[in-house]
Amino acid sequence: MDGSPTNDLARWLAPTDLRAAVVPAPLVGVVRAVAAARPQELSRNDAVPVTAADRQAAVLILIATDGADGPDVLLQQRAPKLRDHAGEVAFPGGAREDGDAGPPATAIREAAEETGVDPAAVEPLILLPRLHIPPSRFDVTGVLAHWRAPSPVSAIDPGETSRVMRIPFTALADPENRIMLSTRFGWHGPAFVLDRAVVWGYTGEILAALLRFGGWERPWIPSSPLDLDQAWRRAG
Repeated sequence: MDGSPTNDLARWLAPTDLRAAVVPAPLVGVVRAVAAARPQELSRNDAVPVTAADRQAAVLILIATDGADGPDVLLQQRAPKLRDHAGEVAFPGGAREDGDAGPPATAIREAAEETGVDPAAVEPLILLPRLHIPPSRFDVTGVLAHWRAPSPVSAIDPGETSRVMRIPFTALADPENRIMLSTRFGWHGPAFVLDRAVVWGYTGEILAALLRFGGWERPWIPSSPLDLDQAWRRAG
């Protein structure tokens, strides 16, 4: 084996040219900022991989702009009995499958399977840099997308997902919901405590970056870092 990707994986990794017909006004600044951002501006814990991992995944960062409270993002909480990432809050998404044309196809397919989101209502806007997540040994590509026509969503398989949430960026920006988190695994970064959940890791760092990029961030003074147990007690 020479370490080069298989033909199917190579096609999946090939650059994807996303040309959305219309970028909604509330997301123009976000898309421009993502396009110009260095990977370190998105995550200080997960680095750009030197070589492509065999384990590739994509997540859907799906933003709706129709809410009374402004833009919101679709998140899901994983079931408490899962072997990996039990109880964690994350963007919908999952592992690449043979036949997926690229990260957008993977992210949308997985999100539809997990939350029931209608793929026809999803408009991919831009890909985030591919980052390597050491605990899972996956490379993850974020697919920032506009939810053109939001419809009801729910946890399709309770064995995998306990609930699905639409979280307004105004709630994420509330200083009362923001913390710094340090874990015994060596992860340190921004996180959120809201809606009886702790949002951290890849998801927490990306959401913190999007708050900055979108101009939605409110002034806040980071407190002394909490550990995961303290954060979950605060979440209730």
